[in-house]
Amino acid sequence: MRYLIHLRNLLPALLLVSMTAGAAEFALSIADITAPTFSARGVRLSLPVDGSADLQIASLNVQQREFRKLRVRCAGFTLSSAQMSCRHGRLDAIPDAKLDFSYDFIGQRWQLALVAAGGESWQMDGQPDKRGWQVLVQLRNAQGKRLSSLLPAGMPLPAQGALNGTVRASGNASGVQALYADLQLAELGFSDASGLHAAEKLRGDIKFTATRKGVAWDWQGSVAWQSGEMFWQPLYLSGDSHALSASGRYDGKSFEIAQAVLDLPEVGRMQFSATLQQGRLQQGALRGDKLALTKLFEHYVRPFVGKGALAEAVLHGRADVDVQYRNDAVQSLRLGLHDVGILDAAQRFSLLGVNSAIDWQADAASTAQIDFSGGALLGVPLQAGQWTVNMKGLDFAVPQAELAILDGKLDLRNLHIYQQADAWRWEFAGSLLPISMEQFSEAAGLPRMLGTLAGRIPRVSYDGNEINVDGALLFNVFDGTVVATHLKLANPFGRTPQLSGDLAMRNLDLDLLTRTFSFGNMQGRLDGDVNNLQLQDWQPSRFDAYLYSSAGSYPRKISQRAVQNISALGGAGAAAAIQRSYLRFFENFGYERIGWSCVLRNGVCAMGGIEGSNSGTYAIIKGGGIPAISVMGYNRNVSWRELLTRLKRVTQNNVKPIIK
Repeated sequence: MRYLIHLRNLLPALLLVSMTAGAAEFALSIADITAPTFSARGVRLSLPVDGSADLQIASLNVQQREFRKLRVRCAGFTLSSAQMSCRHGRLDAIPDAKLDFSYDFIGQRWQLALVAAGGESWQMDGQPDKRGWQVLVQLRNAQGKRLSSLLPAGMPLPAQGALNGTVRASGNASGVQALYADLQLAELGFSDASGLHAAEKLRGDIKFTATRKGVAWDWQGSVAWQSGEMFWQPLYLSGDSHALSASGRYDGKSFEIAQAVLDLPEVGRMQFSATLQQGRLQQGALRGDKLALTKLFEHYVRPFVGKGALAEAVLHGRADVDVQYRNDAVQSLRLGLHDVGILDAAQRFSLLGVNSAIDWQADAASTAQIDFSGGALLGVPLQAGQWTVNMKGLDFAVPQAELAILDGKLDLRNLHIYQQADAWRWEFAGSLLPISMEQFSEAAGLPRMLGTLAGRIPRVSYDGNEINVDGALLFNVFDGTVVATHLKLANPFGRTPQLSGDLAMRNLDLDLLTRTFSFGNMQGRLDGDVNNLQLQDWQPSRFDAYLYSSAGSYPRKISQRAVQNISALGGAGAAAAIQRSYLRFFENFGYERIGWSCVLRNGVCAMGGIEGSNSGTYAIIKGGGIPAISVMGYNRNVSWRELLTRLKRVTQNNVKPIIK
């Protein structure tokens, strides 16, 4: 302040000396200027005789923000013992705008106006008051990009758009004591260096008030986001009547949201509170009634889910939510589900019409009843059901449950879901009561099959990485049995699940099997072993397979069509042993036994049969009875994809063979 007093007293004498000496230019240097709202160092003022001025400031500090090497050229400049003013000035840092500035030495009031094309103006007025000082800023079409130099480093910086409104601040020698803002955003855009936080064409209103009490700030504000787009990793949001109002306190260490109301379009209203310290949530609460789950999950939950099955799911229905958080964990969750449905986009599963009232406590046991109206699993419909879930912390148990599937059902026993070592795990056992294969195959989009599907399910467990089946999984199909052992499914909920295990098929009815796949008719019984089976994304990548006739006495017949189709699988050189012209008069032939093998490695199937010969051929069917027929294979190495193409052509087109 003493510099200002000395300057005001000294100016008349300096100006008089300048005029009487006839100097071409008057220059004034000031080491330091201090005022209630700013301070400056290294000030140099040059005053040519034409009434202009050149003001250079080495360092200007405004509320703990430093600006270096500022330079203003004023077309008209007035300096007296009472006032200094600059008219039609140009600031080097903002070359496209005109600047008017004045400072009253007696009242210590300053005014600044920045005007640019397009109706842009920044009107600033600062003056002392009874408590210290106050500053008023009025913005009209103020370009947001001009704020970049005022914002802390590392923050997303405005790059486009404009602001309109008012900002008011007041304080004393110790700093800002109160702040008020009422702003309207017009097509505002911002981004940061990492590209993880960006927005464009934002339109909305912001109101904010903060008052300092000792070391703490009491604040309240509201945001009405009307349009525009924003990406804040991992969320991508578009403004459409979003609204937020909140109030709280900040003491330099903790940031408290005492109460807040958030309105999300097409979702509903949520109320929440929170306390954060050093960016970490210490405690919080969230409540919402009748929230619409479709948009809530799509826009605000899915980005955090990752790449699991839920990442491609769709939710619908409504939910009531009441969450309490403290001590680094959720302490209670009250969840009301109203006709909720979840559908996997890949059509692997769905659950519909879910209704429940769940009251979960982290430190107390409780029970919930979950009702659902139906669903589907891999295309197979599920009927309505009701499950009772026992809950104790992060431990969930269903002692007994039924899941109706078509005309049968799945009985589940000891379903247990729990968290261990930061990973979710589950296990269960059960049995599959007979399901019509005809209904099952139609629902699953498979060729029409006959018979029933049933089996026993031993303990099945998931350890956070893979699903394991302890013991043997037994199914009754095609009037025979299929036993799966050593089953293991890795990455089950990811995009590329990996299945491994062994299969043992016994006494399958060939008549049912061949009729199912339109392969031509075969009568008899078939055994099979598929060892070292490995599937990548449900496609075979490796196995050792061998199919052969079952032991025992039973009719063994094969039709001409089946012979032709089996021969076609052997490649262009394969041929049935229908070489004599009179055989064309027979519709069916007898055989003694069947044998075929395939060892799949690197996309190539190395094939074999019952027996081989020195010429490289091998018998797939060995004839027996009258009339008898044998089928030989000629190609031992066949591309797996080519083999599937031939099989598909045989079973789908199945043109009636011409036998010569």
